[in-house]
Amino acid sequence: MQKQLTAFIRTHKTSFYWILLAVLTIALRLTASATQIEHVYSRGIFPWIRAAIDLLTGYSPIALIYVLIPLAIWLFIRSIPKIYRRQQAWGARLVSFAIHLLGLVAALVSLFLWLWGFNYGRIPVEQQIGLQQENLPLDSLIDVLEQETTDLITLRARIPEASADSIPLPTSALPQDMESPLSTDLERVLAHYNYPTRGKVRLRLLYPKGIFLRFSSSGLYFPFTGEGHVDAGLIPLQRAAVMAHELAHGYGFGDEGVCSFWAYLVCYEAADPAVAYTGRLTYWRQLAAIYKRYRPDDYALFRRELPIGMQADLDAINQNLLAYPDILPAVRYAAYDAYLKAQGIQEGMLNYGRVVELVEAWRRQQTR
Repeated sequence: MQKQLTAFIRTHKTSFYWILLAVLTIALRLTASATQIEHVYSRGIFPWIRAAIDLLTGYSPIALIYVLIPLAIWLFIRSIPKIYRRQQAWGARLVSFAIHLLGLVAALVSLFLWLWGFNYGRIPVEQQIGLQQENLPLDSLIDVLEQETTDLITLRARIPEASADSIPLPTSALPQDMESPLSTDLERVLAHYNYPTRGKVRLRLLYPKGIFLRFSSSGLYFPFTGEGHVDAGLIPLQRAAVMAHELAHGYGFGDEGVCSFWAYLVCYEAADPAVAYTGRLTYWRQLAAIYKRYRPDDYALFRRELPIGMQADLDAINQNLLAYPDILPAVRYAAYDAYLKAQGIQEGMLNYGRVVELVEAWRRQQTR
């Protein structure tokens, strides 16, 4: 019996190592304070991880998610026959398979947390940069929406290729390479607020088109390759804010509202009026969605009074989104809501809407 137990442990020792590491890592994540995570991991360990990942993967001509996921699946499938050959009884085979699968999950959890996931527990950005958040009454939100509208109209008028009639902003109005200027601008914004920006996060357009849009998303940061991904189905009008958002994830921010906040600041300060306009248009749409939810008739009137060119841009975005209808939206919402809550973001999916509070707190800070 002891020999069988020894042989069993030896056979599954790799899985047991990963399971032990996962237990210890999760325990560390749950017991470490935000201050410890911020200074030891987010500002200490993670910047070096960021630099190492970029050294290994930053120069790849393709998104490494195309390679890593098929490779992981192939290695897992390939290992199954080896497990079965070691066992005679079906019960023993099932136990071996379960341990093997648990070891794989433990490896993914451990790597996720050490490569990036600990950043979910860092000190909130609003505390670190001194933002005073307040609930925004609807009347105040409408005032903000009107001001943002005025700014967007001014920005659009500065774009040489922009038409004042019913033609949306052409692709030629935006730089072909938005990754470099957005990355540079984000690094400057983060450095201004004393955040480390070691490394160079890469962005990839991910195919097939609609791979994220059909799940009410538009991008993904993949910690296992250190790359940000943007759905190739997005039209250029939609890309600036999404790209900046995913770049922010890559520099160590898990909070969705915070990444959208950084994206807004990047687009707000962008030198190119087309990048500034399209990026801030994403924020405008979030404000407009809240207005529409509470006062649909007033919003409809407000929407009809927008300049024709801006209406054309919004129509183009809406038409593109309609081309990728959601698949199982309730399931997707529940799954990602549970994921965010498991990472310590108590509001779950509502975290995406936190960008409005952060941006308006930042505006108030600028006027003091």
